[in-house]
Amino acid sequence: MLKKNLVPLILIVLSLLMLIGSNESRLKKAGWTGNTVFFPFRRSLKAVETRQELKQEVFSLRKRLAETTLENLSLQNELKQYTSAFSITYDVGEVDLVQAEIIGISGQYQELNLIVDKGIGSGIQIDDPVISANGIVGKIIQVAADHSIVLPFSNPRFQLPVMDSRTSVQGILQADINGAIAMNLIKLGSDIAVGDTIVTSNLSRLYPKSYPVGTIKRIRESQDNLFISADINPFTLVENLEHIFILKKAVKNESQ
Repeated sequence: MLKKNLVPLILIVLSLLMLIGSNESRLKKAGWTGNTVFFPFRRSLKAVETRQELKQEVFSLRKRLAETTLENLSLQNELKQYTSAFSITYDVGEVDLVQAEIIGISGQYQELNLIVDKGIGSGIQIDDPVISANGIVGKIIQVAADHSIVLPFSNPRFQLPVMDSRTSVQGILQADINGAIAMNLIKLGSDIAVGDTIVTSNLSRLYPKSYPVGTIKRIRESQDNLFISADINPFTLVENLEHIFILKKAVKNESQ
């Protein structure tokens, strides 16, 4: 009981002592009390204030770090775009290129399409051909105000006249349900060989002639023994793309 009331009793005594004497003596006593009796409490309050200030500073630093990280990521993305624009390894001819970023995919597993961040506002139209720095990618099949959907060559719905760059042997580029591509409907006995480069055909009304597609990795006969097919290693890996280029041509709405 005594211990419980000891602290209030001491405080009352100190308060009474503070009231005794002149203003000058009271000020001296207040200073002495603050530097002795209440010094531990003052240190505790100061420590709390310092801790709060440190917490606020840490929060501010973390916020600045996050902002700096986002800014660096944005700059890295811009650098990739500029690098891609100057890394096209073939002659695209007299066309305008609109660079776009892939922002998503749509469709089922066997028929995946790409969603890019350019649309009507950038002058994109249906059937605009799409390329990468290494070769063809596909074509635009749907356009909205601020995005478009690309049908890639790895989608079984995509077909394109192609040819052997060495011998000009013609065929049709098609993909199976697994995304593997082949040059089909090649006449039996045609002069093609493993390692030959396949490019877009002069018969295509989608792409200009001689855009790179891939190289032949295997030749096989069709089941009806009337044609042969050539399995192709594409120059562009659709699943690894970050940026693409949409070709703007003078003539629109033409079929392949």
